[in-house]
Amino acid sequence: MKRIGYIVLGMLLLLCLGTVYSYSVFRKPLEATFRVGATLSGLPYMLALFFYALFMPVGGKLLGKYSPKFVALLGSTMTSLGWIGAGFSRSYLGLLAFYGVLCGIGVGIAYGVPLAVSVSWFPETPGIALGATVVGFGLSPLVTAPIARRLVEAAGPLAALRSLGVAFLFVTVPIALLLRFAEGQGTSTQSASPPRTNLIRQGKFWALWVSFFFGTFVGLSTISITGPVAQEVVGLSYEKAALSVSLFAIFNGAGRPLFGYLVDRKGFKTGALLSYLSIIVASLLFFAYPHAVTYAFAFAVLWMNLGAWLAMAPATTYALFGRATYAQNYGMVFTAYGAGAIVGTFVSGVLRDLTGSYLTAFPLNALLAGGGIGA
Repeated sequence: MKRIGYIVLGMLLLLCLGTVYSYSVFRKPLEATFRVGATLSGLPYMLALFFYALFMPVGGKLLGKYSPKFVALLGSTMTSLGWIGAGFSRSYLGLLAFYGVLCGIGVGIAYGVPLAVSVSWFPETPGIALGATVVGFGLSPLVTAPIARRLVEAAGPLAALRSLGVAFLFVTVPIALLLRFAEGQGTSTQSASPPRTNLIRQGKFWALWVSFFFGTFVGLSTISITGPVAQEVVGLSYEKAALSVSLFAIFNGAGRPLFGYLVDRKGFKTGALLSYLSIIVASLLFFAYPHAVTYAFAFAVLWMNLGAWLAMAPATTYALFGRATYAQNYGMVFTAYGAGAIVGTFVSGVLRDLTGSYLTAFPLNALLAGGGIGA
């Protein structure tokens, strides 16, 4: 297989794993099914992202011992079973356990595999290779959100979860079996790069971690409320709200190779500054003028910025700490994503329940982006 084929395989695997970003399509129907409010309805998504981030270092460690094929197979199977189990849940706790915990763990274990494989085949342009590979994760809602919406409308949210889980099982297993490192380029736990115990003592690690946290706080909280904001604030129908999730996925996907290229050419600081400034403009514009046009612009920019950080963070990790322990090091950096998922999703839900509107989340987005610029 030509080396570009490994990027395509990685994109397809991440396309399935990235269906977690379509959760807002399920959110309102699940609120009705389990009779919960905005804070509780965000918990499955929040937990999935938390365990996804928590198990990224585990996936990186496994890649130091086992083949990409084995690790991808383990993670993708757990993810699929999480979706299927969530679809059979008859209680809210069951949904949390399967979708939030099992699915999140599976995504965390499998996510880093296609990234590590891609960068092993393209060591000369890591930002572009990583950005192109993670396009699959970002574009996932473009494909999966319309499918999920139709399934929800036809049979309800639980049946939709089951059906998607079965489909993922049949798609991801064959892909996992084809993944391998470039010859002589596999990751290894034996390296001259700083070991994980020393990584967290370095100022550059924490500078990247904090920057990544701010970026993912804004991006993940925005994604979790896209559907509800479209319906409650802008007044779109459920069908149009779900369609908007799919369209915004295009920007999420495009942000990854775009900012990956930018980091390769201009460096991390330039990419981070551009990201934070665009977050401030988009958030304040929608807060001041909350209607359909500003919704389309602001959410496109905010979704794009999550994609941007999911390209800038791994490329910068590679540049700062080297290739040999890249998977392990990025796993540590990626814990910022988990923190952003938990805090961002929880805060946006609480603000909605306390104030009656999701609009109050947008000045906070701008404030955090301003803090990122000053950091």
